[in-house]
Formats: sequence, structure tokens, C-alpha cells
Amino acid sequence: MSTGLTRGRRRGVVLAALTTAVLALAACSGSSATEETNAGGESIEYGADRAAYVEALADMEPVTLAMQSTGPKGSATGRRFEDYASVVEEWSGGKISFDLTYSNGMAPPDEVHLALADGRLDVGSVMPALIPDELPAANVLGDLSHLGRQTPVDWMLQWHGIMLDIAAAADDVDREYEEHGMKLLLPAFGSGAYMPYCTDPGASADALDGRGIASQSKVQNREADALGLAPTSISYAEMFEGLQRGVIDCAFSTVTGAALGGFIPAAPHVAYAEDEGFNSPAGTIAISLARWNELPLAAQQLMFDRLDVLLQANFEGAWENTAAAVQAVLDAGGELAAFDDDAVARLAAVHSTVEEEVAGSDAVSDGRALVDVATQAEEEWANRIDELGIDGVGTSYEDFPAWYARGVPDLQPYFDALWDGAMGERRPS
Repeated sequence: MSTGLTRGRRRGVVLAALTTAVLALAACSGSSATEETNAGGESIEYGADRAAYVEALADMEPVTLAMQSTGPKGSATGRRFEDYASVVEEWSGGKISFDLTYSNGMAPPDEVHLALADGRLDVGSVMPALIPDELPAANVLGDLSHLGRQTPVDWMLQWHGIMLDIAAAADDVDREYEEHGMKLLLPAFGSGAYMPYCTDPGASADALDGRGIASQSKVQNREADALGLAPTSISYAEMFEGLQRGVIDCAFSTVTGAALGGFIPAAPHVAYAEDEGFNSPAGTIAISLARWNELPLAAQQLMFDRLDVLLQANFEGAWENTAAAVQAVLDAGGELAAFDDDAVARLAAVHSTVEEEVAGSDAVSDGRALVDVATQAEEEWANRIDELGIDGVGTSYEDFPAWYARGVPDLQPYFDALWDGAMGERRPS
């Protein structure tokens, strides 16, 4: 499997179709959220090798950053934090090291932003959907997270491209993170499409009518209502027992959540629409703003540039869990079924309304331009991942275990596209 550690990325012009909408949004919100702040030092050219970073940071005072992982040590979900910490330490020549806390052991998911602001943590994963009052602009971005193809390989590639493009066009998000004492490093990462996992088959609104479902966001509540489901708020930790005891009939979950939650044997009946997704609340990676501002520029650039390793590990972990989840669904006598046309139309109607609400939102500087960026990015990234020729694009869930068994393909061309576009625009300079 690819490690995501190769370099030599090409520079170029990508995502050109987004230019007009991005410029319109930037004109409203300003060219950057805040002025860059750092401890000075030389700038490293993007794409430089390890030796260049080691040399640039030779005189840096060593620093140890407290970082929290969302998963247990060595787990598929925790791997992204461990791989990222390892490569940053290596490429800094040991000048940046990490003290890792596992399984949200330092701060629960809805308090990570507080821990970053008060110094308990230096780096962690913030989930905007859990704190909508504190991060309204980030939640507006999250309201658009239904976009993209919903098959397992396509979703990971297209969805991340879409969400990172939207974030690059919305300075409001960076600004509100900084107002809460954080610097936003990675604006969005996910572990797969959300789908309803149910105790009984059902791929139509008629079949789902009246069933109770555990929901993870306000937009998911509306999607559930449109399908005749009765949404309720149940924590991730309580889903297994809720499904097993019949407290709920279904749960919105990613394949990763379903695999790790262990509830697939109780709810092996899954439905999805290939081109009409469910709202997918995402995580972000942030660093303490005070700590960030103390770092030399080259250290900031290193921590930003090696987010490709974090994403690579995130993709690999998500796909590992997807293979396990699909097999568990099949072993339990379940299926991953296509929604009928009526259910798809109902979801599309909800999403159309949500997009109009985003367009009129006062939580961002120009909601209409943001929606334009999102819809253009959806089309652009659908074309982009086709053009990249990455093995697995278009693979169905049923065929996914066989694809995964061949090994995750080289994703470097995909990361080239990200850093030549949205991520390159965010790079410290």
C-alpha cells in the first residue's frame, strides 16, 4: 500500500472552473482571514525534500506538542494522528515531537476547542457539528456535505476535494476558529458516506415510514423526516444497545462508525443513492493559535505540507473499515440497496432547500457565492477523479472488498491536485 510519503509534486493550474466564484467570495470576505503570524525564519518552497526542512529548522528550539487522537493506539482511525506525528518529527529533524493522548482521553469531542484554547492540547480534532453556536460558519459548510458520489472510493476522493475547495473560499471559517484561539489546519476530513443502517430491509419512503433513527445533525433530521423516519438524538456509544433493544430501528452512520460500533449484526440493512448523499458531519484538525504563532515559518509549512500523510492514513483507515463493514453486512444476511426514485427525489428536495438556506445565511460573507463554489467543485472533482485514473473509481460497495484486497493505489496524483488548488491556497507564507 502507498505510504503517502513520496514527494516531487508538480505545480500547475487546477480547478480553474472555480475561479470566478472564489474571487467573488474573496472580494466579500477579504483576501485572508488574518495576517500570517510566526516566529520568522526562512520560507521553504513547496515540494522540498526532507533535507530542506531539517536544514531550515536546525536552529529551532525543540518543541513537544500535545496532540489528541480520536482512536485507540494503532487503530485504523487513530493511524492518521500517529502517522502524521511520526513524519513531522522525522522531517523536522526531531525539533517537533508529539505527546499523544488516545481515544479522546484529554478532552471529549465537544470540548476539544476549549482544550486547544486553554493550552491543555496543542493539536486536536474539532467537530463543528457538536458546537454549532461557537462555529456557525463551519456549520454552514457542513450543511453542504451531502455533495458528491456516494460509492466508497469516489466519496473519499470527491468529497474531500469539494469540502476543501469550499473552505478555501470562505475566510469566515478560519476567522471564527481564530476568534476561539485556534488555527485551522485541515478544514474537513471524513471516514465515508453516511447511510441508514436498519434492523429490517427498506429502500423506499413507504418501507421506512415510522421507523425511529439515530441522527447526527440537524440536516440529517430533515433528511430523515423527508423519508418518513422519526429522528432522535442518541450518542454513538448508545447505538448498539438502542438497535439491539429496539429503542431505534435505524442509525445514520458511516461504514467506519458501523464497523467500530459493532452494530452491523443488529442492523445489516443499508440503503443509499449513488448521486444523492446524506449530510456528512466532518471533523477538522486545528492547532492552538498561541502555539502556532510561536513556530518558525518553516515549521508551520512543514506541519501544513505533511497533512497529506494524515489524509493518506485517513483514507486507508476508512477503506480498511469499509471492507470490514461490507463483509459484516453480507455475513449478517444484509445488503447495501439502492433507494427507489421517490426516496431519491425527496432527498434532493431537502438538499435544494438547504442550499437555498446556505445562500441566504448571514453566518458567512456571501452564501450565494459559497453555494456556487460548492456546486462547481462537485462537478469539477467528479471530472478530476475520473481524469486522474486512480484504480477503484466507480467501484460498488459489493465489489469493494475485492478492490481493497488488491491494495490501496498510489494517491499521490490526487494529493498533487489538492495542493495545487485549495490546500495550496491555504499554505503558510
